[in-house]
Amino acid sequence: MKLIPYLLVGNHPKTAKLKQRIVQIVKILKENQGKIEAEELEKKLGISRTTNPSLFYKPLASMRKWDLVQSHRKVEINAEGKKKFRTTYELTPGLFYHYIERTLIELAKKEIEMV
Repeated sequence: MKLIPYLLVGNHPKTAKLKQRIVQIVKILKENQGKIEAEELEKKLGISRTTNPSLFYKPLASMRKWDLVQSHRKVEINAEGKKKFRTTYELTPGLFYHYIERTLIELAKKEIEMV
């Protein structure tokens, strides 16, 4: 898988590790039938969300921007009345295909009109 990470983060040499994490996340999501909780994803990647948040959230942010992944947050209230958020990530290739199709058509139309 080379094209999807290239679309999500570009082709700069500094994004090589980011591309690897994107591929890892997609594989993990596919292994788990397209859905996984943030805590499970954190364990499988071996990256802590609290100590290294950019390593965990940066690839997910680019994936969410392109509609490849959607996040769902649930609010749970424990016995003491404290709120706890439970985040689930879902692989959405259909929305990703639609996003690519829509943006490519719009860009092609703009370029043709500018000529």
